[in-house]
Amino acid sequence: MIDSSSSETSGPLTAQDFETLLEASRALAGTLELPVLLKTVMELAARVVRAESSSLLLKDEKTDELYFDVALGAAGDKVKTVRLKSGEGLAGWVAANGIPVIVNEVETDPRWTARVDVRSDFVTRQVVAVPLLHQGRLLGVVEGINKKGGSGFTALDCRALEIFAAQAAAAIENARLFARVRGEKETLATLVSEMSDGALLADEAGQVTLVNVAGVRLLGLRPEGTFGKGVEETTRAFEARPTWKQVLSAQKTASVTLVREVEKKMVLEGTFQPLRGGAGWLFVFRDVTEARREERLKQNFLSVISHKLKTPLVSITGFAPLLLEDRSLSPVQRQGLTAIRDQGKKLALLVEKLLNFTTVEADIVAVNRKRLRAKPLLEGAAAVLSAEMERQGAEIRLDESLETLPAILVDPDRFSEVFRNLIDNAAKFNHKPHKLIRIFGRVEGPEALISVEDEGSGIAPDDVTRIFLKFYQAEDNFTGQVDGVGLGLALSKRIVEAHGGSIWVRSLLGRGSVFTTSWPLDD
Repeated sequence: MIDSSSSETSGPLTAQDFETLLEASRALAGTLELPVLLKTVMELAARVVRAESSSLLLKDEKTDELYFDVALGAAGDKVKTVRLKSGEGLAGWVAANGIPVIVNEVETDPRWTARVDVRSDFVTRQVVAVPLLHQGRLLGVVEGINKKGGSGFTALDCRALEIFAAQAAAAIENARLFARVRGEKETLATLVSEMSDGALLADEAGQVTLVNVAGVRLLGLRPEGTFGKGVEETTRAFEARPTWKQVLSAQKTASVTLVREVEKKMVLEGTFQPLRGGAGWLFVFRDVTEARREERLKQNFLSVISHKLKTPLVSITGFAPLLLEDRSLSPVQRQGLTAIRDQGKKLALLVEKLLNFTTVEADIVAVNRKRLRAKPLLEGAAAVLSAEMERQGAEIRLDESLETLPAILVDPDRFSEVFRNLIDNAAKFNHKPHKLIRIFGRVEGPEALISVEDEGSGIAPDDVTRIFLKFYQAEDNFTGQVDGVGLGLALSKRIVEAHGGSIWVRSLLGRGSVFTTSWPLDD
């Protein structure tokens, strides 16, 4: 529909008209710079309808007003300060109704407003105006002003301007989108470049596409020779733990440690995670060399103390049972020796855990991996704990799914230690008279997942992220004191990661917890 006070046609579109529209289409497609594009739109709009001048009014989404972003000819920049309310003037009427209009005697049209002419000292006699629509959404209005030759605008002029406006609206929206994307990219690049942590971006194939300033410095790279290489080659001065092959094949977020032994030792630690939609990978890392050195000093101190304690404990745990065999002991003496024996055993177990922990916390964790079936190893771990589980009223149930697991690459002693810790925790933190502990497994990608499920009290949400920390015990803050100092889960986490796997927990208060470990099937 065309609202017109004078819209007689002057014949069909000529070959020149079509040539002009074709040139306009090419020009609109030739730029994504919004200011340049808007000026081009105005120049071409005047050419398409053979007008003396033209204008572009864009819609302000916040106020619903129209404003002059670009105006050519005698109107110049003076009209840019004018804003038309919805329905005001011919352009406001077009915007409000969504249909084009032709007015060849504007002074006689009640919709006409002379505000723009007064501001610009320009005389408008004739107007053809069409809405700029993109996917049904109004972007603004484009106008042709004063037909050259004075004959007035025709319906064919209006149709040609509508065709042009459709192309212009799409071009404007694309340019706006490009400007937003570029702005977001520049903001992201600024944020990344100013990060104190290193950041490395790789595509889906693992080829590096971006390394920030901190990353270049930490990795010892040359900025000009960084891009286009794989992450393994980019970080070749460091040993990755787990290996980049394991990380990339797992297709999930993983903690990665990079260690450089040559020259000055450096340890980098960070998180390697896939981007949404498989667009690539992001590795954010930091220098933890000094923190690791301090940690190693703590470990050495702990190891020395543990060894010093072990010697007297051998005497206590060795002689206490012998003394208890003396039948001449009084009840008080027997009670005291029994306490010494029992507490000595607990202390000896704690010292053994401390020694194991200091060993596993070393920079290089030695694991003697063999290709073994998981179920026999789990049966062995359960057998070691059978007496203690019976005392606590706990039942260990090995699920049939474990039979279907293929052989995994593990150190059998370390593997058993992990599950002894998980089973012991499942019983220790369950205060029910009968405790069921179920162990089951499944294959997921290049890994075997083995889980330990209990029906205990569960873990508070605040504790879930901290239970794998050294010396942290959720029980202290939750249900009451139990034996142990919070080393079992931290020790288990270190062992699993030394195998190239990971460990995590899913828990609901009052419903129990499921601890899941992942173990690689291949190198």
